[in-house]
Amino acid sequence: MEPAQRIVPEYDPNELDAVIGELFPVIREERPRRGDGFLLDPAALVGSTRHYCAEYLRWLDLDEEVLPPERVLIHAGLPEPGRLERRTPQSQEGPKGQQGQQGQQGRFSLYIDNGLYHSLAAVKAVLAHEFTHLYLVRRGHQTLRDAGTAATGPAPVVSRLSDAEEIRTEVASVLLGFGRLVLNGVCDYARPYAGTGITGQLGYLPVPGFVHVYRRVNELTGVSPAAAAHGLTDFAQQAHTQPYN
Repeated sequence: MEPAQRIVPEYDPNELDAVIGELFPVIREERPRRGDGFLLDPAALVGSTRHYCAEYLRWLDLDEEVLPPERVLIHAGLPEPGRLERRTPQSQEGPKGQQGQQGQQGRFSLYIDNGLYHSLAAVKAVLAHEFTHLYLVRRGHQTLRDAGTAATGPAPVVSRLSDAEEIRTEVASVLLGFGRLVLNGVCDYARPYAGTGITGQLGYLPVPGFVHVYRRVNELTGVSPAAAAHGLTDFAQQAHTQPYN
């Protein structure tokens, strides 16, 4: 996920609707969850970061072997808040099992920048984004690109995607039911910068863009207004009720 203090272009609702329209039938076929149970409840994420990750894997029906707890690592000074790497190249994998038959094989590592931990809501939003990458890769909807050759051992394959592909990932994260987590995180991260003239933005969309996607996906999946508001932080609630175009 992209770090803060970057220039985030104004979102175009029509372009976002087009991405939603493209991805919605694909993800709905794979995950036909609808109604108020469509959204992952932030209250389900308790304990440590590794406990959070176990819940994301459970929600996405992914096996823990794909991203084992010991490969969820917190580091200082990362160039982005979160980074997914494939540690076992596809060519070194054995026969495909039931898990991920349609997607890229490999076992993964997840790196989180420790500077993100001033906001647990932001941590959860970044994890939602990175686990969406993992889901899309495993399902064959996205390809991780080689970041270069390591000095020793197999070269990790790191997500180096265009902004357009990253925006698709933001939309897909909401379509996977992570909308509450995403909206809470981006709003909480932006809150300390309000009124300062500094752009404190997490992700590849401005807050109104995330709100637009959240509203539209909830409409498509039959989430009631009460359920859409449940579990949102005060700042996310405020953003959710704003009359954005």
